[in-house]
Amino acid sequence: MGQNAKIKNICDKHYPARRHPDNYKPQQVPAALKVFSVGAMNSKQGEMGMELVKSPIDNVVGSAFVHVTDLRRSAKWYSMVMGLPVLEERLNGGNVYWLTLEGGTGIILDDNRNNSPETPRVRYMYNTSEIEQSYRFLENLGVPELYPIERPHPGLAFFMFTDPDGNSLMVTQSDYFSDVVERMDNTDSPIMNRIGGIFLNVTDMNRAIRFHSEVLSLPYQEVGSGPENSIYDLKMKSGSGVLLDDNRFRHGDDYETLFMLDTPDVDASKAYLESKGVPVFTDIERPWEQLAFFTVKDPDGNVIMICSEVE
Repeated sequence: MGQNAKIKNICDKHYPARRHPDNYKPQQVPAALKVFSVGAMNSKQGEMGMELVKSPIDNVVGSAFVHVTDLRRSAKWYSMVMGLPVLEERLNGGNVYWLTLEGGTGIILDDNRNNSPETPRVRYMYNTSEIEQSYRFLENLGVPELYPIERPHPGLAFFMFTDPDGNSLMVTQSDYFSDVVERMDNTDSPIMNRIGGIFLNVTDMNRAIRFHSEVLSLPYQEVGSGPENSIYDLKMKSGSGVLLDDNRFRHGDDYETLFMLDTPDVDASKAYLESKGVPVFTDIERPWEQLAFFTVKDPDGNVIMICSEVE
């Protein structure tokens, strides 16, 4: 089963119940996941618009960010989890360590040493080939927190913006390319070097759907307030999916799950991580015969989900 189908199955059939913060239960397919082929929903009239302004921001996540305190420690930890070699040339005194993964969405470990305390901690970045147009597009949308374009190196430009829930995102235009970091031949890790989906925590689902769909020029429909609508799948054209999730807000949790890594064997993955001294944050859940998952914390307390689908 492909990654997009996997994410859709998770969103269509599961949501966390109150008895367990990451426990997903089978439910009717949420209305939010009905697909519309043309136009954008007019939320006031409840009708489909005839025009959809094309955003210069691609609905493709280039990389997810993980904010860390010890770059080498985190590089070793994430490499161990996915069975990857530690690339010493990327631990050369800089403030980031990057992992280009299968599927097109990577991970950037950032220790923020060059950032001021006021600099937003970015969750992930969208790709674009038109950085100036992307900036003007968000200006015209009236995005209130929009940071200036930065050009730290030739061939690289980016800017940050903040959504209504305080999530900081980045838009990046880059000429740089890195090969996928391949898993080591002798690794014992059953966890793949692939992000299955990124979680974006929100407090007002319809506001979040409207905002993020406008940013990406995606069709959307507003949803009801019931728990069956607690996850909304933003339609990515490639790479990792993005899941708007209001369960942490609903349950009053003081943590958030950053993203899920794929595995063909969730039991072996749990045993492998425990053998490496990694504590399990939430135990294995098997809410559906084709899905099982658990969560762990990285050395900085970031919560990561390990998710398996049975073929």
